This record gives sequence, structure tokens and C-alpha cells, in this order.
Amino acid sequence: MPSGGGGTQTTVQKTEIPEWVQAAGQKNLASAYDVSANMLGPYEGQRVAGLTPGAESIIGNISQNYGMAQPAYAMAQGMAAQAGQYQPQQVQAGQLAGTDLSAYMNPYTQAVIGSSLSALDQQRQAGLTQAYDAAAKAKAFGGSRQAIQEGVVNAAAQQQAGSLVANLMAQNYGQAQTAAQSDIARAMQAQQLNQAAGLTGANLGLQGAQTLGQLAGAGQESYLTGATGALGAQQLLQGQQQQELAAAEQAYKERQQFPLQQLQIPLQALGATPYGSTQTQTGPGQSSNGLLTGLGAASSAVSILGTLASL
Repeated sequence: MPSGGGGTQTTVQKTEIPEWVQAAGQKNLASAYDVSANMLGPYEGQRVAGLTPGAESIIGNISQNYGMAQPAYAMAQGMAAQAGQYQPQQVQAGQLAGTDLSAYMNPYTQAVIGSSLSALDQQRQAGLTQAYDAAAKAKAFGGSRQAIQEGVVNAAAQQQAGSLVANLMAQNYGQAQTAAQSDIARAMQAQQLNQAAGLTGANLGLQGAQTLGQLAGAGQESYLTGATGALGAQQLLQGQQQQELAAAEQAYKERQQFPLQQLQIPLQALGATPYGSTQTQTGPGQSSNGLLTGLGAASSAVSILGTLASL
């Protein structure tokens, strides 16, 4: 711009880049815009594999059957408590003293005694008859001698009768005692056997409770072991699905980055190709501001190409 009175002139300094470089830069810039406009967005696919239906079923079964052994355990506890509260039968020895022996007495003893006394009385009558006959022969009938003979016969008969009755009663009493003692001994033995049977039953009940608890625990452990194995198999399936999801995400990222990789090839090639530039200066140019402005514009152009090359 001219100025009056010997003023200064405007100096224009221009750096020209080769046309083929400008064309390549414009083409790269257009490609960059195209990549930016059509670039794939963030990955929206599934990233985490969900539980398989089989795993969900197994977990549900475990949740529903975690207490499957509780009824058996409760039954075992009840059996153990019942066995622990068992009170053994008390054994009490019987005594002969105070035992009513009437039930053990021979009911035929009185009949034997009666028949025996009758036989003795017949013997006594025969003895008296003999005494009468002897007294009659001795012409002492009705005298003191006859009375003595009768007394002897009667006394002997009474003595025999008393001895017979005493012996028979003693035998009967002895047999009653023996029978009563046998019953007392058998009753004692029966009580002891009942006590032993009760203790055995209590022990069996306790053993049964322990066995039931062990079987319940073993059954639950076996169930959980099988369920754990099946769940492990389902986890393998889930792991495979997770790998497939990760592979799908990786493939998407590769597709997403591929256009950028294609764009970098011409950018890098352009940046690595050497080329010169043409500088044109008009007028003496004493204005430092104009020169700086031109240099700033050239610097901006180079910066744009450098930015494209770094993509």
C-alpha cells in the first residue's frame, strides 16, 4: 500500500508449496473427513457372558435344596434326645417274707390228710377191737386193764395222726416256699432282662440317630458334589461364550481401526517424501509486521500437513 510523502511500501513474502503436494494434502484431508464421518462408533455389543440356562437351573436347585437334609437331621435329633432321656427299669428283688403262699399250697393236701386220718382211725378201731377180744379172753373185760389197752391204742393213733398231719403240712409248706422262691427268682430275672432290653433299645435308638444323621450328611454332600461338577461344566460353557464375546469385540475394534490405518499410509508416505518450496518477495519491504504475517501463514500451512502426517 503506497503512502504519501515518501512513505513505506507493503512487502509480501509468499512461500509456495508444489501443486502435487497440495493435491496430496487435499486428498488426504478429504480422506480424513470421510473416515471421521463414517468411523464406527463405540462397541455396543455384549461384553460379559451371562450364566447359561443350565447354570441358572443348577444354582436354583442348590438354593432350593440347601436344606434337603434338615428333616433327617431333625428326626435324628429327636431320636437322640429320646434315647438320651431313657430311664432304665428299676430292678427290685422280691422277698419270701410277706409273700402270700396260699396260692402255692397244694389244694389236695387236705384230702390226703382226711384219707390218712380215716385210715388211722380204722387202725385205731381194729386195735380197740383186739383189745376188747384180749380182755374178754382174759375175763378182764371192763376192767382197768382194758382201759389201759384202749388208752394205749388211742394215744398211739393220735400220735400217728398228729405226726402224719404235721409231715403232710410241712411238705406242703416247703413245696409252696420252693415254688414261691422260683417265681421270685424268675421275676428278678425277667426284670433284669427287661432292663437290659430297654438299655439295648436306647442304644439302638442312639445308633440309629447317628446313622441317620451320617446318611443325611452323606446324601447332601453327594448332591452338592454332583451339583458342583455340573456347575463346573456350565462354567466351561460360559467361559467359551466369554471368549467368543471378547473375540467379537476385538474384531469390531479391528474394523474400527482399519480405516485409520489405511489413512496413515499416504500420510506417512507424504511426510517421508522430500520436496522444496518457492519463496516470492515483492518490494523493498521495510515493514516487519508484514513479513511476520507472511511467515506465520506459511508456518500454518506446514503445521496442517504435519498434523495430517501424524494421524
